[in-house]
Amino acid sequence: MRRAWAAGRAARNGWLTVPDPHLVEVIAAYAAGHDVLDALTLDLQHGLFDRARSADAVRAIAAHGLAPLVRLPAVDESIIGFVLDLGVRGVIAPMVSDAATATELVAACRYPPRGRRSFGPLRTALRPGDDPIGSADEVLAFAMIETSDALARADEIAAAPGLDGLFVGPGDLGVALGLGPAQDREEPAIHDAFRRVLAACSGAGKRAAVHATHAEYAAARAADGFALVTVWSDVPAVLSTLDAAGRAWG
Repeated sequence: MRRAWAAGRAARNGWLTVPDPHLVEVIAAYAAGHDVLDALTLDLQHGLFDRARSADAVRAIAAHGLAPLVRLPAVDESIIGFVLDLGVRGVIAPMVSDAATATELVAACRYPPRGRRSFGPLRTALRPGDDPIGSADEVLAFAMIETSDALARADEIAAAPGLDGLFVGPGDLGVALGLGPAQDREEPAIHDAFRRVLAACSGAGKRAAVHATHAEYAAARAADGFALVTVWSDVPAVLSTLDAAGRAWG
């Protein structure tokens, strides 16, 4: 991800909700081998990953050189500590509606004196020369903007010390704005929200990220200025191929 940013392009993220180790490995291997993705996110909020399968998935992703990320179920120190001990390179926290919650997120990601993370390097100290304390400072922390309160406070949340960026969840945000459920949204209110988040991140020197389910939508958001875009998601991808099969047979 940092190499992508250093090269001046958006980092490309994949999204996983299905906790099958073979599927994770296939996606990670293909994405790395064909330079399709820079990161793969395990969805612990709306996906089906438990602790053991999260560990298996992180191993498979890291083995192929992609950055393992986790969308958390909540800002919870115990869960954040566990996934970071697995070697996750970044966390995405849902439903962050104020700067205080963003500050709690950052504290849960950092060791004292900068934060409150408990020291227990499950996988982050396996290789000789690994520095679990030093590498913790490189873990990315994104706060999701998906409520009307969060959107109104985007500047304050983005300014939280140590936070790496804001991650727009267009689905929940659209519901919060009274637009109903949908993904890959094009309503004017959503584009206004995108501009507001991009401006908040620019003002705070942070990166903006956004969720998508199709690569074309993600590419358009990257052109808007988002630095991390989800270009592929497992269930929508499976459904789209089934839809294509159905159309082929009339």
